[in-house]
Amino acid sequence: MGQVFYILLGWLVTVVGAYALGRILWKRLSIRMTREEEIPFSFLLGAAAYSLVIFFLGILHLFHRGVFLGLPALLLLVAWRFGALALSEERFVPLPRWLVRGAWVIGGLFGLLYLSNALAPEVSPDGSTYHLGLVARYYRERGMVPVPTNLYAALSQGIEMLFVSAFSVGRHSAAALVHCTFLFLLPWMMVNWARRRGMPIPGVAAALLVFLAPVAGIDGVSAYIDLAAASVVFGVFALLDRWDETREGNLLFAIGALAGFSYGVKYTLAVSVPFALVWVFWRERRVRPVLVVAACAAVFIAPWMIRNAIWWNNPVAPLFNAWFPNPYVHQWFEKEYKLGMATYGLPSLWAIPLEVTYRGGKLAGRLGPVFLLAPLALLSLRNAVGRRLLLTWVVFTATYFSNIGTRFLLPGLPFLALALAMLPWPRLVLAAVAVHAVLSWPDSIKLYGDKYGWRLDKVVWREALRLKSEEEYLSGLVPTYPITRLVDAQVPVGRRVFSFQQLAEAYCSPEIVVAFQSAQGEVLSHSIHNALREDRKPTVHVHYTFPARPLSRVRVMVNRDWADARWSIHEMRLFHKGAELRRSAHWRVHADSAGEQAPLAFDNSLATRWHADVPWRKGHGVAVDLGRPDTIDEVVLEMSPDQPWEGIVIEGIAEANIERRVVAPPLGLRRAAMEELLARDVHYIAAEAGEYWFADLQNRSDSWGIEEVGTRGFMRLYRILANDELQKIRK
Repeated sequence: MGQVFYILLGWLVTVVGAYALGRILWKRLSIRMTREEEIPFSFLLGAAAYSLVIFFLGILHLFHRGVFLGLPALLLLVAWRFGALALSEERFVPLPRWLVRGAWVIGGLFGLLYLSNALAPEVSPDGSTYHLGLVARYYRERGMVPVPTNLYAALSQGIEMLFVSAFSVGRHSAAALVHCTFLFLLPWMMVNWARRRGMPIPGVAAALLVFLAPVAGIDGVSAYIDLAAASVVFGVFALLDRWDETREGNLLFAIGALAGFSYGVKYTLAVSVPFALVWVFWRERRVRPVLVVAACAAVFIAPWMIRNAIWWNNPVAPLFNAWFPNPYVHQWFEKEYKLGMATYGLPSLWAIPLEVTYRGGKLAGRLGPVFLLAPLALLSLRNAVGRRLLLTWVVFTATYFSNIGTRFLLPGLPFLALALAMLPWPRLVLAAVAVHAVLSWPDSIKLYGDKYGWRLDKVVWREALRLKSEEEYLSGLVPTYPITRLVDAQVPVGRRVFSFQQLAEAYCSPEIVVAFQSAQGEVLSHSIHNALREDRKPTVHVHYTFPARPLSRVRVMVNRDWADARWSIHEMRLFHKGAELRRSAHWRVHADSAGEQAPLAFDNSLATRWHADVPWRKGHGVAVDLGRPDTIDEVVLEMSPDQPWEGIVIEGIAEANIERRVVAPPLGLRRAAMEELLARDVHYIAAEAGEYWFADLQNRSDSWGIEEVGTRGFMRLYRILANDELQKIRK
């Protein structure tokens, strides 16, 4: 039970810090609202400001438990001292008693389900990997640090800053509870908005439609950010709607702050800023209010962009790498990643409605079958409020097709639910809510759709109160948890581990270099592919021979465009009379694409290769400046069979004779690949039984130069032997 105390304390100090700061700001802005509205809006505004404060604490490397315990206490004291904790005397007209009782019964049952799962050990796929993996690393480092091997570290992390505060005291479950707070906050704000609009029954119905949605439940109790994102977006909308009614100038400061915080929560929510700016300008037709909103938003956006510009050479990393080329994320990877997120392997986008409402398997979660009635929301277009809601839903769902996972519908879901609940048949709406509640309970979800869809399974109070072993619970629900515990126990501080898949890095200290999360990870994965795959081995040598001449620069280039080809070179060698020119420290290597990797074509390692970051473009090439003229009569490109070599020529030497020769695969590629990992300070490998190279690692460990450290579940951990260790063993 002691662990539960610290979990609750970590959650409490974070929520109190955010709320106290929010009350101070609310008092300063003198915004007039009802008591029911003040509380959630104060927390939301405070969360934005508190997140920014923690960001700067991280930049200053002041992430300490004492700071996160003391700061909320100080803010609470200041709020009390200046009377900011006093709430408005204005209240809404009470809701009908039957409506309140019904909402409490249904919401209470699901609330217990949600709280038990939020308190339980964190088992979510992204929460146990990069969300809390990065939070744990920042806390270990006592501040924010660049993590060039993890593209997710480049994303804005506004909610993760709140997680750091909770994590410092209560670890993983405390962070999940912070996100769960937004799950309870959102329906509260929805009901408040509807009450102000004189629509109490549609407001409660819509709030329950969102609150009970299975994907909202599982996401909201995890260390994710989507329910927080939905809450912030709804806060922007509700404040704009209130400003539209009263024209209180101080509301613009809060609107700008939350719009900017939207960007800090999630890039796709950056649409909040133009949404707010256009709304204010359209209604006011003056520039000054627009500038106020823009300036306040910039305060919350600029820190993330400046950080990324300094650490990643790209203010909007890890996206738009074509606009801001950098050595951390490849343009080609970004293109493939976006394609994968936009399709999820679905045969057609027409499958989305059934997947996100009923099946729930391929798109990771479901809203519930009741949302198949969503087209009826179009009936709300008959009045101005319905049109406003549906227009807002369109705006905040516009980015959905960049990632079609079900949870990415959550930011726009409150507006759709409110429009749907406005149907002129209140009894039908309430009946739909009752059906939704039944179909959303875990025991019912098991009876329809994909049984493996992401969802809550049951109430887990024994796990939440730590009456059941945390180790047993995590091992049963997080497939990679056992191997990460082995990593934590066996890998020395400062050593790194390579893996082709994400591990539960939130539960281990050593850095995990995942193959697809960075340019560096991609280079390492290529070296392994080059050693194993026949189509990747350097067995094609393209010889360019020409009359001897003194050259101070040699450049190979492509002479045509080819949209589907991405060319690579294992080695580029220069010869005179059959003798290779010795490479010199004076040589300077350049490439028009992935220039930071151009040296891989001149490193004498056949396990590596320079790999273009864009499709073939006429005129693109790789060049070496020799520093002084040297006599050359032959250039050889060592390439793999998967490369279209016919379009590659030597710049300025049109008369060169081109000959393609196929040679036997070089020996020692496996060991050469491991030496590349060692050269980049990676000393361990975590491999899954289902991966294509797993059997080869087991059967040819001597060729790789590795030793098994241990096995956990379906994964094994190997240590890469240094060359001197390998020589001793072989002797």
